[in-house]
Parts: sequence; structure tokens; C-alpha cells
Amino acid sequence: MVTDRIVMGDGLERRTVKIDVSGLVCPQPVLVVRRCLEELDSGDELVVVGDYPPAERSIRRTCYKHGYDVSDGPPPDAEDEFSLRIRVSESASLTGESAVSGIE
Repeated sequence: MVTDRIVMGDGLERRTVKIDVSGLVCPQPVLVVRRCLEELDSGDELVVVGDYPPAERSIRRTCYKHGYDVSDGPPPDAEDEFSLRIRVSESASLTGESAVSGIE
């Protein structure tokens, strides 16, 4: 895990944490991502790189369900890898009810 710290114009510090879940199969990648997200604050982001397509879908689904903003990350090094950028928002939460109405 690699962490970069950036101080924004508003004086607040934002973190970008980078993790590689390559070589892991479900459910391990999602568990690793959840553990990392629990440690981040609103405004921080997590960049995830992996090589198992079902893990990408599971990570996206879990993050969407819990209110995290997910987008494609920086281009991966290899064709068979994926890269996701997950932003922590005020409404994001891994505990309790889903942040998206109607999803449990």
C-alpha cells in the first residue's frame, strides 16, 4: 500500500492510497478494499489495481451500494489488469444501511 498526501487550496489534507489486489480472487479483493476504505476520510481516494475481472465488478458493486464514487483509474500497466479510482464522500459508509435507496 502506498499513500500520497496532498494539501489542497482549502488547507485540508487529502490522501490518495494505492493498493494492488493482483493475484487475489473473490472475496479477498473486496475485503482488502473495504478494509482500506474504512481507514480513509471524506475527500480521500483509493486507487485499486488488479487482474481478476470478477473482482473489478464486485468492487464496483460494493462501492456503489455504499455510496462511494467509482471511476476508471489511471491506465493499468498490462492489458489484462484493471484500475479503479474510489473517492470517499460524506455519504459513503460501509456500515449500516446502503447509501442507495432500495439496495440492501
